[in-house]
Amino acid sequence: MPDPRFAQALIYICRHDEQGALGLMVNRPIPAARVGKLLEDLGIEVTTPEVMEDLALAGGPLYPEVGFVLHTGQPMWASSFAISENVCITTSQDILKRIAAGQGVGHYHLCLGHASWGKKQLEEELESGDWLVCPADLSLLFDTPFEERWQVAADKIGVDFERLSSDIGHA
Repeated sequence: MPDPRFAQALIYICRHDEQGALGLMVNRPIPAARVGKLLEDLGIEVTTPEVMEDLALAGGPLYPEVGFVLHTGQPMWASSFAISENVCITTSQDILKRIAAGQGVGHYHLCLGHASWGKKQLEEELESGDWLVCPADLSLLFDTPFEERWQVAADKIGVDFERLSSDIGHA
């Protein structure tokens, strides 16, 4: 992908329909954005020490001031929808309060911003080879260290990036 905003990006597609697609980058932590500090800035009291150290992720270049919580579990929050059997996305503050208290959320990422594609745009980019696709799994989304996710995703589909070239030539 020639766009540097997406260089080595691992994007989890949350919605893909006839209107377009929305995804969240899940391998770009923001070193200066601790979840605990962001929650406190919103006036939410954090009582779980681990949350203070969790890093927010750069979810994508669009609307970085908007937070999305990608999490395991069911869509039980005010503004949640299920992406798969055990992965949801939520944009309401009620989940943030539960995260701050260490309640009700197993694994999560607080993503700031998102990536999106217009009608048929993602299909065109896939067809032209701009993106590689691999099946998502909970381990890749939540357990694999951020700096390893891109390579682990490539390994899942048998891609060796050392053998790929961005040059186009004629045989």
